[in-house]
Amino acid sequence: MSSQISDVSPADEIAPRQAGFGTLFKNRQFMALWIAQVFSQFADRAVFVLFVAILTAQQAELAKTHTAHGISTIGAAELTSWLYVAFTIPAVVLSPVAGVYVDRWSHRSVLVLSNLVRAACVALIVLPQVSSSLKLDFALAFLISVGCQFFGPAETASIPRLVKKEELYAANSLFFTTMMIALGFGFAIGEPIITHIGMKYSPWVIAGFFVIASVLLLSIEDNKSKNEAGDPWWEELRFGLAYISNNALVFRAIMKITILFSTIITLNIIAVGLAQQVLKLEVTQFGWIVAAAGAGMGLGNFWVAHYGHEVRPNVLVYSGFTGLGLFLTMMGCLGFITPLVGSWHGAMMAVPLVLAVLVGSCCACVAVPTQAALQAVVPEELRGKVFGAQNTAMSAASTIPVVLAGAFIDNLPGGVSTTLFLIGLPTVLTGFYHLVRSLRHKGPAEAA
Repeated sequence: MSSQISDVSPADEIAPRQAGFGTLFKNRQFMALWIAQVFSQFADRAVFVLFVAILTAQQAELAKTHTAHGISTIGAAELTSWLYVAFTIPAVVLSPVAGVYVDRWSHRSVLVLSNLVRAACVALIVLPQVSSSLKLDFALAFLISVGCQFFGPAETASIPRLVKKEELYAANSLFFTTMMIALGFGFAIGEPIITHIGMKYSPWVIAGFFVIASVLLLSIEDNKSKNEAGDPWWEELRFGLAYISNNALVFRAIMKITILFSTIITLNIIAVGLAQQVLKLEVTQFGWIVAAAGAGMGLGNFWVAHYGHEVRPNVLVYSGFTGLGLFLTMMGCLGFITPLVGSWHGAMMAVPLVLAVLVGSCCACVAVPTQAALQAVVPEELRGKVFGAQNTAMSAASTIPVVLAGAFIDNLPGGVSTTLFLIGLPTVLTGFYHLVRSLRHKGPAEAA
């Protein structure tokens, strides 16, 4: 997986002097985009929890009816997996096509309408005909995910238009912090909403989050959308993919972001095995590891935004990969030294939590400069296509590592510890190799 971390990083194309958060907080349009992202991201996670609750309730009713007649029924876990498929298919299939149209259309209109469409789909859940139909629920989940595929490229393409080039580090730090917090904690807000407000009114609250995001986005500066018909979408898509494959800087940056995203998603599975097999915690307590990694990402994003400009971007990125591999490997050692330690409970729990914080911090060192470089290098008329393709790569590539990690944790000797070694050792060796090469070369486009 880590062998793709290679050669030149486009991060070195960015101006060396970077701004902190101060100037961003004074930029009303950027703040509107960022706050809208906060509402939209957390609403997305709450929607998934809402659908899980609805499907679980439907499955319980079906089980009662079918059991009385001696008929088997689909389990709640299987229904949830199919729900995940309904949300994932558009991410894999439609993102590149969505990127083509994002480049053609008004970004502001795409952002506003995609949120309104998702709000309308969520609001439909309150209808009895919908909430009691598995097919309609899956159809709504699919449509909501379609809206996400248009929102993502339009949002990412809007950032470099609303901020100065030297502010891209800080801007992406804020966005990645929000995304990681939503990824790690976002699902947790769905349960209290449903518990305290009830299934009857929860859809209205979540739909309201999307509406608030739409209102905020009305105030941002728009791009110059294409009025002419242009080439067929498949020709524009082919041109965008050709641009990525022929531009080594862009291709490698997307590969690095994809590898990093796959690792972050896989960590959620690894955290479960680590809590159960090594730390001897309840399975439900794996969230402590995820929360620590999320806190580390937040700290790392803050450091990169304020001080990352003092480090050459290539060096920063490969230092991040090296540290990521090192701390994952150290996590893998915990299982083998447990007999010496005796227990990781109490004060000893600080060791795995600190390692998780360091893992998260290293992720920020890779994500922020690489994504900022992409936004700086890719021409505005191609950003939708490029970021749409990036979303597809991230969604597709994260599936295989998650499946393999689960199988390795359950079946390999050493379980989660062996799995962490298999991920960590190649990452640290490859990252360190390219870090050394980066330190030996200086210049605006240094060989990594």
